[in-house]
Amino acid sequence: MIREKEISIVTGGNKGIGKNIALKLAKEDHDIIIFGRDEESLKSTSNEIKDTGVKCEYFKGDVADEKFVIDSVNKIITKYGKINNLINNAGTSVFKKVIDASSEEFKKQINANLYGIFNFSRAVLPKMIEKKSGAIINIVSLAGKNSFIGGAMYSASKHAALGFTKSLMLEVRGFNIRVAAICPGSVDTEFFNNSSINPDRNKILKPEDIAETVLLILKLPVRALISEVDIRPTNPN
Repeated sequence: MIREKEISIVTGGNKGIGKNIALKLAKEDHDIIIFGRDEESLKSTSNEIKDTGVKCEYFKGDVADEKFVIDSVNKIITKYGKINNLINNAGTSVFKKVIDASSEEFKKQINANLYGIFNFSRAVLPKMIEKKSGAIINIVSLAGKNSFIGGAMYSASKHAALGFTKSLMLEVRGFNIRVAAICPGSVDTEFFNNSSINPDRNKILKPEDIAETVLLILKLPVRALISEVDIRPTNPN
């Protein structure tokens, strides 16, 4: 019996953690849909994914734009008839003390890190509920549990994202829909390129570590749900 291919959406799938997740799922024979804001990297990553032998499409836009998200998801469902997996990975950060921060910088992080998750989750859920199957994995952060100087805005958005994920899991598990949060520590991506935080990149996590964690959650039997994972460097010192 030929197994039907899964359709997986990865937001922020054009680079960093998202790109690694998309490629990992492609190598598991998923057809991939990636979302991002940079056309050049979306096109490049899409071609790289296609080279693995699966289909890949990309959508350029803002995850906080509700109409864009709904229209895009509806196009995917019209074409493929389903969405098996949603990986909410898109996000942004501004590390500043509150006294030095602006409301626009805070809103920017809330929009990307929280409202984007809400938009995509709400858009895919009707079809998942109809089919009584599916998985939503939100890439959150250990900042969703911990506090640090300069991290008030970012940490607030991630605390909210974790709370949203936990509640959503309880709401939809009765439809055999699995919802999980992955909370990584520092990951070696361009996230730190223009940041005041400068970890030792030789000792922190790699994007492929997060991709492996996503795959672990998805490959479990449907009866089993890992609802929350903390992943951090083994020896950061």
